[in-house]
Amino acid sequence: MQQPHYNKDLDVRQIGPEDLARARLVAGRAFMEHAEDWYGEDETTLAGFDGEGTMVCVLGYQPESLWWGEAQIPAGAIGGVATDPKHKRRGHAGGLMVQAIHILRERGCCVSPLWPFSYRWYGKFGWACPAPRLELKVWPDLVRQATATVGEVRRATADDASAVHRLHTEGAQLRNGQSVRSEAFWQKEDIRRELWVLERDGGGVDCSALMLIGDLGRGQGKRITVRELHGASFADQLKFVRSVADMDGVAVLNLDLPPDSLLLGAFPERFNASVEFDLALRVLDVGQALAHLKPPENLQATVSFEVADWVVNADKPLAVTVQAEGGQVQVSEKADKDALCCDINTFTQLFAGGLSVAQARAMGRLTGGNPAVGASCDALLHGRVPYRSDVEAG
Repeated sequence: MQQPHYNKDLDVRQIGPEDLARARLVAGRAFMEHAEDWYGEDETTLAGFDGEGTMVCVLGYQPESLWWGEAQIPAGAIGGVATDPKHKRRGHAGGLMVQAIHILRERGCCVSPLWPFSYRWYGKFGWACPAPRLELKVWPDLVRQATATVGEVRRATADDASAVHRLHTEGAQLRNGQSVRSEAFWQKEDIRRELWVLERDGGGVDCSALMLIGDLGRGQGKRITVRELHGASFADQLKFVRSVADMDGVAVLNLDLPPDSLLLGAFPERFNASVEFDLALRVLDVGQALAHLKPPENLQATVSFEVADWVVNADKPLAVTVQAEGGQVQVSEKADKDALCCDINTFTQLFAGGLSVAQARAMGRLTGGNPAVGASCDALLHGRVPYRSDVEAG
């Protein structure tokens, strides 16, 4: 893997409240927008300083865990990566990313998601794009032709937090990449403003969603964007969408969904559908990420990897072997002769479920292994489509 140009001598350190104003000024200049509420609060801020002690770049990260099926993977979601325009093209941002990887690893983070401005640039530091998002735009009249029954959709109250938490968790455990959220998350004021629920007949909640509702203007009605849809079953999700289409004045209905959503084929025709690649992930610690997995109880598999990661270990590939048995995994720092060989970008896509071994091999991004090893790797890693909504940090 070719190393990009970056500032190896950049002084990167965590900053405190006294430096946040300067960090926000750097971000405001970089993005040419209001940044006075960036960083701080519920995230940690890292800043890079040049040889003269000037803050030249900054980023924020939120230590959290991500659902990987039923497993929880410790993660650090990176956001707000900014370089002061006066100090660009000197490798400062690259130096910040390299040192941030080491800092996150030292703090126990195994995976890092972010919303990239450039896949090519972040890809040089190991981030890959395994998690597409489906954007489905449908006319409400088409939704009303669905056979689903209509229920009562209303704004959520504080009493709904427990039910919404359960619904989100059930959906998040079906895939890789959604944040592990506490019940308190659903009590946040900015979240509650967008939170709607579908009442269950006889009491309770069948489905919930985060929705943005706005006017189209000129008397054309309302545009509803479902940013996140939580439901334990496709039937409940379809009932929710069908009920939203019956809300007063709805003229446009947009749904942001996982790319494998059955709602893609739920209506007689579609107004517009597209798949957006707007998320990047990186495995920060190969061995620890594998060690946190919870494979099926009946899976018996041994898979070795040799992973090239110039940021973590420039001299030679990382060598790990994972053994899965009885729903548990054991990881050792060695590789068998039939190891699967790839770079960290490809390993991240394998780990997240964005690629199978055969797909990676066909693309020339993976070598080694034999058919049995490839099948074991797919059984251990592949099968759950990765997804992360834009409500998440990153």
